Amino acid sequence: MGDVLIGLLLWLVGGILASVVLIAASGDPSTTDLTDLSLGAIALSVMAGWPGFLGWPILATRFKGRRSLTKDFGLRIVGADVGWGILAGFGALALSVVAGLVWRLLSDAPEPTNADFLPTHPSALTGVALLLLVAVCTPIVEELFFRGLFLRAVGRRAGLPWAVVASSIVFGLLHYQGEGLHGLFVSGVTAAYGAVFALVVVRAGGRLGPSIVAHMVVNGIGVIGALYLS
Repeated sequence: MGDVLIGLLLWLVGGILASVVLIAASGDPSTTDLTDLSLGAIALSVMAGWPGFLGWPILATRFKGRRSLTKDFGLRIVGADVGWGILAGFGALALSVVAGLVWRLLSDAPEPTNADFLPTHPSALTGVALLLLVAVCTPIVEELFFRGLFLRAVGRRAGLPWAVVASSIVFGLLHYQGEGLHGLFVSGVTAAYGAVFALVVVRAGGRLGPSIVAHMVVNGIGVIGALYLS
């Protein structure tokens, strides 16, 4: 559990430092609205937590484990993972569709999203860069920490059911955006994604391949929708 807390602490520190850099670069805190971020600023904000989610697992396996992200955290993919991952990804998206329908029934406000930081109708180069960053790199990094390090650490102490619940809740909370019910909605949907990702990892015997693919499906469709369909 200590490794989980260290990773989360590094994520927090990275986020604070990124915020300081963005404010300092803009010269005015009021100009750091998510919708006005440049590609570089978006990249910085997305990668701010990677010291905890990527850097710490690498250090942990190097100095405390078997010096292998595959052996310690299941960072491996096989052919069957692609099919199961795509299926799980669309299953997770189906849950968000149901949640969106419930939101529309109960509220007149627009359905909350965690993609407000993305620009609309960017250039082709910017679009490709954002897809690589958010839909390819981010899933690998986040799955390494949440379904690799986190799920295994809690699973060893409390069992896999509690590990699935705990890792999914924290995954959702760390994606909180907005205020009040809007933020809770985003966190809840993201936690549901996390539960689906965790379950396919458990099914695969701890291998992260299917959850990485599922995460890529969710993020990829979300990014394309936010960039070009909103």
